[in-house]
Amino acid sequence: MKNLKNNIIEYIENEFEKNIISNSLIENNDKLVVAVSGGPDSMCLLDLLFRLKPLFENNYHIYYDLVVAHVNHMIRIESEDEKVYVQNFCEEREIPFYYLKENVPALSKKLKLSEETCGRKIRYDFFDQVLKDTNAQKIVTAHNANDDVETIFLNLFRGCGLNGLTGMSVQYKNIIRPLITVEKKDIMQYNIMKNLNPCIDVTNFQEINRRNKIRNSLIPQIEKEYNSNIINSILRMKEVLREDEDFLNRYTYSLVDECILEYDHTIQFDFSKILKEHVSIKKRAIREIIRRKCFNLDGISNIHILDILDLLEHNIKGKKYIIGNKFTIEIIKKNIAIIF
Repeated sequence: MKNLKNNIIEYIENEFEKNIISNSLIENNDKLVVAVSGGPDSMCLLDLLFRLKPLFENNYHIYYDLVVAHVNHMIRIESEDEKVYVQNFCEEREIPFYYLKENVPALSKKLKLSEETCGRKIRYDFFDQVLKDTNAQKIVTAHNANDDVETIFLNLFRGCGLNGLTGMSVQYKNIIRPLITVEKKDIMQYNIMKNLNPCIDVTNFQEINRRNKIRNSLIPQIEKEYNSNIINSILRMKEVLREDEDFLNRYTYSLVDECILEYDHTIQFDFSKILKEHVSIKKRAIREIIRRKCFNLDGISNIHILDILDLLEHNIKGKKYIIGNKFTIEIIKKNIAIIF
């Protein structure tokens, strides 16, 4: 048992260290806001960040500080106990503790959002506020390999493109996920071996939303009937697709850079080179131009992209494509368009 314990702990520590160093997730003098619910994943994350500080200092000369952010969604009666548990853990280690109590069920009805969506918005708004109040640089979350695979399945069921099948990234803007390559079963074992005694959210085992159904029913069924190693199989697929996605993105960015003639509040571009490309690159280039103008692709579907492509292919001066108050694309002369 001792060897197993040492191997599991060493394995997770190595994955954690590798993810941080190889992706430059933490830099010297960073202050990190750690999102901690009190569950197994976030307690594993917090314990690693606290215990391995000397390792990063001695081996990589990376010094960092921690603050913890904890949210009580007022959904379960156990939430108060979870707050006390996390707070005590932090006080024993002199880690600053920030707390928010928000009635998510009531607020979700007021905002006409699902409790899941409302809760996520509340959490990340709070994490951002703590980040600003403490002059921190990054938010650290405990997303693991199972969360990643569940996200890939969710995206697949929605009818995603290639990007959706690449799941979660190890870093998204200022959010870092150093446990993204570690499976849930190993995290659970880590908690036992380190005597963390985390809080358990029983709603995670209830089929109250699509993610829970994937976690508790679909994946176990696949493991039983088709592939006992489905998590690793999906993750291997993800890495292959991520390489393809990276190449296609780099190619598209370079193409769009060549096509842009003026870039200020509006973007004027020569689309003749775009139209010579494969349809996949044509659509990617149009999305990238929209993203550069609007900074996101919210509300932009494949139908919109195809309509814009049709506009460019007809190449008629004065013709426009308007999407509400988001943007307008107009052909101003042969092969030249403007987005404003």
